[in-house]
Amino acid sequence: MSREETMVRKNSYLTDSIKDVDELPCSHPASVNIDVANCYYSLAKMIRPLLIVEIGCFIGFSTLHFVQALREQGFGKMISIDAFDWDVDAGNGQENRQNVALRYRKKAQVEDILTYVKGYSTEVYSQLESIIKNKIDLLYIDGDHSPRGVFHDFNTYYDDVRVGGYILLHDIYPAMCGEQGPRVLIDHLKSRGLIPRRLELLELPTRDGFGVAVIRKTSGDSLRVHLLGSGFGLIGNFIKKAARKLTGKYPCLRKRNFIGSEAIIQINVVDADSRTPVPGALLICPQRWDEKQVADPSGTVTLDHYLPNRYLWNISAENYHGVNEFLIDVAANKTVQQFTVMLERV
Repeated sequence: MSREETMVRKNSYLTDSIKDVDELPCSHPASVNIDVANCYYSLAKMIRPLLIVEIGCFIGFSTLHFVQALREQGFGKMISIDAFDWDVDAGNGQENRQNVALRYRKKAQVEDILTYVKGYSTEVYSQLESIIKNKIDLLYIDGDHSPRGVFHDFNTYYDDVRVGGYILLHDIYPAMCGEQGPRVLIDHLKSRGLIPRRLELLELPTRDGFGVAVIRKTSGDSLRVHLLGSGFGLIGNFIKKAARKLTGKYPCLRKRNFIGSEAIIQINVVDADSRTPVPGALLICPQRWDEKQVADPSGTVTLDHYLPNRYLWNISAENYHGVNEFLIDVAANKTVQQFTVMLERV
């Protein structure tokens, strides 16, 4: 690692306690990466909250960033809820996650600001209700990532978020993080018109591709959202029916999961002279954190669209000249969009 890289990494940490937690054997990938954590710190500094409630802290890496912002602003409290129901390797053998979180809370000297609550979020609500009722400025939901779990957390704590307050959701892009719940909740809020009638939404891409949603509450009306039936409910059933029709029209979409995606992008790589497919072509997208895709036997790459509507791709294949910065523009009103890039032989 170069001296410059060492300095950049050193300057990434707000405190020694945060640095120590980041370097624990168990910290990643379960904890958010340092860029996301620092984003949380900056967001809290801008919001200047009196009360932060976190659902799901793992070992407290994100937590320490929120709390550091509170300490620097000179006011505010934080409640972090976690079941702490399994052990981790924090460098001295297996120990419970709560012990790890409490140790670094003490080291960071934020015991007067941060309270850890052990238990499942919906079960401990009754003991917290009098403290948090209508007082939450920032609610961070990063616990049970199943659709049912995310909906339960949202419903349990939403009414206590003050008007003008914020709700953060982590892991909002299933194609990258493998989690469905946060995306299903966002799409459900959109389908009911709650976004933008009662809520404002900003989706932030992250270096690991998992994504963060920042939701601002603009209405004081009570709100409950529900999964209807099994799976994704009525909205999901509609999407599934649409998916079945699409897979009949576009065979290359078969067996691909795109429930909850806003669009499907197809990039077809072909020989410039013969117009035949170029299988095995390598596609790299810098905007998607150098995500790599390899063209299938039909020369096609199929992927979810989840970032801005313009993408740059670098495309290469054996025995062909590479194409750098192949730009595609994704239309907002189309479900499936195809693009073709032609490679010339060496």
